[in-house]
Amino acid sequence: MTGIDGIIEVETFRAPGSDRWLLVDVPHGATRKADYDAVFNELKGALPAQLEHFFFVNTDIGAPEGAQHLGRTLSAQGINVLVARCLIPRTFIDPNRVVALSAPGGAMRDGLTAAVPAYVTHPEDLAWLGEQHARYHAQVEAAYRFVCGQQRGLAVQLHSYSPRSVGITVVDENIVEALHAAYVPEVYATWPERPPVDLISATKDGAFRTAPKLVEALLAEYARAGIGATENATYHLAPAAMGMVYAQRYPEQVFCVELNRGLISAPFVPFGVSPIDEAEVARLVDPIARVVRDALSAPPR
Repeated sequence: MTGIDGIIEVETFRAPGSDRWLLVDVPHGATRKADYDAVFNELKGALPAQLEHFFFVNTDIGAPEGAQHLGRTLSAQGINVLVARCLIPRTFIDPNRVVALSAPGGAMRDGLTAAVPAYVTHPEDLAWLGEQHARYHAQVEAAYRFVCGQQRGLAVQLHSYSPRSVGITVVDENIVEALHAAYVPEVYATWPERPPVDLISATKDGAFRTAPKLVEALLAEYARAGIGATENATYHLAPAAMGMVYAQRYPEQVFCVELNRGLISAPFVPFGVSPIDEAEVARLVDPIARVVRDALSAPPR
């Protein structure tokens, strides 16, 4: 599997002689201003002023660094790690959405933001972004097919989320002003805090729960590490999320982890570049490494 400039970055951490594999899927991996600029400069339609503020506050900083740490750690322990990092910012089209199931007008559905924000309206932009989304998922689907299908390995969908649940329900041309208002210090302090780690494992109605043995092992490992990990405290799996699509294809092999940006930043800067605390990233993803190592080391049944 190879990368595609501007769409997906692929890196393989090899463990010579091993046939054990982990895929680290980072769908919101476009965390650098250069990633934003590359897509922004391709678009023809008018966009909100200071839209980069939305990009900075809503991109999964720390997730690519967590993927790198998992790759280095596990390859040294005999497990091959394939990291797939999306380079398309969700500011323009969300790589973790099923476009056809997304709500119109930038509204949320099942607690998830829309695939395409309401401020993206130019027909050529919509067509081009749709093509980029499809090209990305052609590569990611191949990665799941190789790791989870051919190699019978595991996959972790690695994300990070904002430290608090900010009450914005529509992403439209007013999103920047809405975020500025929500992040006024005295207002921001009223939003609910999020857990250090949340495992997004089940649908809201409980009809589907991905990789239950792995999820239980992760919860136990985080508890042993003294890290407050929860399950579906912030989000649930939903049909509009591509993460659920892949989890349903490989229901015993795929799990999703959210890390709190307030912990992995030094400090968290809502509307600018947040420095990443590599030690804290390592602390929050090491339990994942231990569970994956144990699961892939167990004899087949």
